[in-house]
Amino acid sequence: MCPDRTGHLQIMAEDVTLTLREHDQERLDKLSEVRKDKAVWEHQRKYEQSKREYLGEDVLKDTGSAVVWWLAKNDDHVEKAVADIGLLAQLTSAANDTDVPERLRDLLPQPRHERPDLHVVDAPPASFEREPTAADHFEGFLAGMGFADGDVRRVMLTKQIADIIKTQDRNETAEELLRRFDPPARHTPDDDTSDETPGL
Repeated sequence: MCPDRTGHLQIMAEDVTLTLREHDQERLDKLSEVRKDKAVWEHQRKYEQSKREYLGEDVLKDTGSAVVWWLAKNDDHVEKAVADIGLLAQLTSAANDTDVPERLRDLLPQPRHERPDLHVVDAPPASFEREPTAADHFEGFLAGMGFADGDVRRVMLTKQIADIIKTQDRNETAEELLRRFDPPARHTPDDDTSDETPGL
């Protein structure tokens, strides 16, 4: 081989194979899976965060914004939008942990337990009236939408609204919604399993 005046060598190779030890290959495979899982999780988190911001800061900012959003989704049902203004007012007040504006309270649907009973005559007036909470307004919204107890949509919507409320630093209201409308599953004796065989 003749010496190169520049002091450099140019080398080329073909069919180069790199072989790793088994535990090194396993480590690289695990790192690859972790990176993929992290990327998926970050995309999901950003999507959920974006959705909460969209609902909390835009759609449910106030009743007017909610009505405009509803019309954009259902532009052929203006009368339905007008009829549901009370429901939308309850939903926005629950999402922002505020009372329904006075000018809209006449449009609120009455919860079932507050509807007058035609069989009761001359019932004595209540000694006091409790100021309705955000959870009470939300209950009226669920009732107006026809989401009865046991309806899976009731639980799903409660969780979504609770997440939005938490972004507004209203954790107590969010927890109240979850307690009333998404209670933890109760443990029943039927859930227990026993390996004992009953005696004959």
